Amino acid sequence: MNVSQHYEPVSARPPHIAAWQDDAIHEPADDAGYQSARVIIVDDDPGLRELLTEFLVDNGLGVEAVSSGAALRARLVQRPCDLVILDMMMPGEDGLSVLRGLAQSDDPPGVIMLSALSSEVDRVVALEMGADDYVTKPSTPREILARIRSVLRRRNRTVPLGTDIGGMVEAGDAPRFHTTYRFAGWTLNCRMRSLQAPGGEIVSLTEGEFQMMDAFVTHPHAVHTREDMIALSGRADTSSKDRTIDVNISRLRRKLAAFDRTEIIRTVRGKGYLFIADVSGA
Repeated sequence: MNVSQHYEPVSARPPHIAAWQDDAIHEPADDAGYQSARVIIVDDDPGLRELLTEFLVDNGLGVEAVSSGAALRARLVQRPCDLVILDMMMPGEDGLSVLRGLAQSDDPPGVIMLSALSSEVDRVVALEMGADDYVTKPSTPREILARIRSVLRRRNRTVPLGTDIGGMVEAGDAPRFHTTYRFAGWTLNCRMRSLQAPGGEIVSLTEGEFQMMDAFVTHPHAVHTREDMIALSGRADTSSKDRTIDVNISRLRRKLAAFDRTEIIRTVRGKGYLFIADVSGA
């Protein structure tokens, strides 16, 4: 694999980085398409960039590392990537500003925020702005690798939910029959991962929002429980998973309501969420 690495050599690493080395056990990549994924690390700490790049490359990923949002944008002009690991606190342009720009692009990559800020407020703000996951420092390369695999699985998944005869949604591998779905004047193109409003405007979706829309349009008029949505997200973080689902639903509703006030996603008290619009596929 031809991998470009961009980081400065360092003579000493911060203590929380040095501690990572003992945990850097290399594991084989076992996800379909995993080894073709391209990841860019954005962090102003050269020691972190070097160590994490080495670990991810040894585990089968194509990795570049840059020190700023400007350097990231220059790389993306040359070639898109599948996922960005983005430091929250950088001098100059911070991670949230970079995240905002990525979320507004036509085909945003997956984003994992990496931050020393561990409060729920910081996590929720990042998720609401479009991050797919949030990892607090200090962390281990193995945990970050697991989070990367989880995000990549979600991005590569087609339809991870099935519908039982009772109208509830359950985990399964239902076949995909269409790539484009229309509902209430909206169009969701699952191949392009784009959502078009009734007036023709393109609405940017994060990965979590797209996965929810995908589940809703392939199984309309069925109740999607929080457990379904958690299984869909592939998250192992039980401390924040319920809140993350609520954040994604709230954010998706706001984006839909900005162009059309028609109710599309209804809360079913004590059960979950119901997509009430009629859907046609093409």
